[in-house]
Amino acid sequence: MRIRALIMLAVAGLVFISFISGSTEPDMGLKIGDRAPKIVASLPDGTSFDSDSLKGKMVLVDFWASYDAPSRIDNHRKTMLLERFANSEFLNSEGFVIVSISLDRFKTPFYKTIERDNLFDFYHICDFEGRESKLARKFEISNQMTNFLIDGDGRIVETSNDLDRIESTLHRMESVDRTRFAAYRR
Repeated sequence: MRIRALIMLAVAGLVFISFISGSTEPDMGLKIGDRAPKIVASLPDGTSFDSDSLKGKMVLVDFWASYDAPSRIDNHRKTMLLERFANSEFLNSEGFVIVSISLDRFKTPFYKTIERDNLFDFYHICDFEGRESKLARKFEISNQMTNFLIDGDGRIVETSNDLDRIESTLHRMESVDRTRFAAYRR
């Protein structure tokens, strides 16, 4: 009986040690707190884009399409968010940018929507494969367009298709006293 108890205690100790010695880095995923998937693509002008180049900035990854009415309605609000928060300081970020990933299949509506909705200050990505695009699969976009708010460390701090929630999170992250958390950022 004693040997059995010692073996059980040893196994429990090994499990506990392996649990606490795990990495403190968040997992790659799509939940709040996870490290966001990396985005590598081409912009419409042919230049390459790598999401690592935005490290240190608060990033809104916005999935949309020119044929999607809610996306089109939200375009004006996204532009206003960019104007409001572009130079803001957040808990783990300085500045705010929008990476706009279109799920369009045709070039003409994509380019005309950018022009009509005045979306020139966004990083635009579109591979014209619609919902079958690699990025749509990587971010698990199915029926509903989703936004991912990612902090300067590459962690997801909000996911929503509701811009009110995104804006609320931006306000919350902006209002945090960065000096109080400086010791935790090392």
